[in-house]
This record gives sequence, structure tokens and C-alpha cells, in this order.
Amino acid sequence: MPFKVSRLMEFCTQRELVNQTGHQYFEWPLVVLKELIDNALDAAEEIEIAPVVSIAVNGGSIVIRDNGPGIPADTIKGVLDYAIRVSSREAYVSPTRGAQGNALKTILPMAYVLE
Repeated sequence: MPFKVSRLMEFCTQRELVNQTGHQYFEWPLVVLKELIDNALDAAEEIEIAPVVSIAVNGGSIVIRDNGPGIPADTIKGVLDYAIRVSSREAYVSPTRGAQGNALKTILPMAYVLE
């Protein structure tokens, strides 16, 4: 009988999230900041506006606000489905702004894994 494991497990353990992100768990707050700021910059660039980004770090929370259009509901729905990969930037590759297309899928379970 073949060994089977859910794709969800690629995101629900520290080892797998380290594999997905390329960063150890103690770097994850910086990963979250970078990825969310990258998303804000990408959104502003796509609609051709100057980005306005604010960051607040308070205790165990990170809040990033921007003047972008937000993430479409269908994209959020796909991000929450760990059986599939969803990205609006799959073709976009940059050495400084990411290329995997799974950043939100890795950021969301980080708190669960660290708990």
C-alpha cells in the first residue's frame, strides 16, 4: 500500500514551513513583514499608484495597511484551500520580491505552528 499524506501537511509543521519559506522559525516575523510589504508594493504597481504602507508591530501582532485594492475574495478562498496553489503573480519573478506564489499560504499557518 502506498504512503499517502495530505498536501495540507506541507504547511502545518515547522519543518515543512522552513522548507517552503527557506527561513528558520525565528525569522518568520521578518518573513511575514517582507511578504506583506511585497504584496502591498505589487498591488500598488499593478494599479499604477504610489504605494502608501504603514506598519505597526505590537506585542504578538503585525498590522500592515496599504492603499491597494485588497485581495479579491476568490483569491482568499483559494489561499485557504491547501490542496491547490493559487497566485496572481505566478509569472512574476524578482530576486527581491519573491517568486513562489505561495507566501500567504505559508504566512497563515505560521501562528498555528508556533503555538
